Amino acid sequence: MKTLSMAVAAALLSASPALAGDLTLSLTTEASGGRIAIAVYRDAESLRRNAGAVRTAMVDRTGPVTTTTLTDLEPGRYVVAVFHDTDGNGRLSTWPIGLPKEAYGFSRNARGRFGPPSFEAAAFDLPATGTRQAITLR
Repeated sequence: MKTLSMAVAAALLSASPALAGDLTLSLTTEASGGRIAIAVYRDAESLRRNAGAVRTAMVDRTGPVTTTTLTDLEPGRYVVAVFHDTDGNGRLSTWPIGLPKEAYGFSRNARGRFGPPSFEAAAFDLPATGTRQAITLR
């Protein structure tokens, strides 16, 4: 009987839907038009390399504050990086010396020195119930 109970419990656990949370972003930018590029990172190495995002999105700028929701993210610790693609080329445009021409920002409004902030400076926890982040692009 004990084996049957464990088999039933295992079946119930495997049939349960995976927990997922929604991340609502409020993105503030001064420039008009264009689209806002969003990348969500799960670890410091991916953020540092700007590769391996667990979710990416491009949303139209709808006004001074653009709100969007990324659904069904696994609960955990994340960093969001965004930039305002005003020239429509799909990448963050920079000046010849490497400084960004377009506004950008990170979750928790973290700022880096000579590059992106550390993962820990920008990281936040996403519970299964979801959360919100307000980011000001500069």
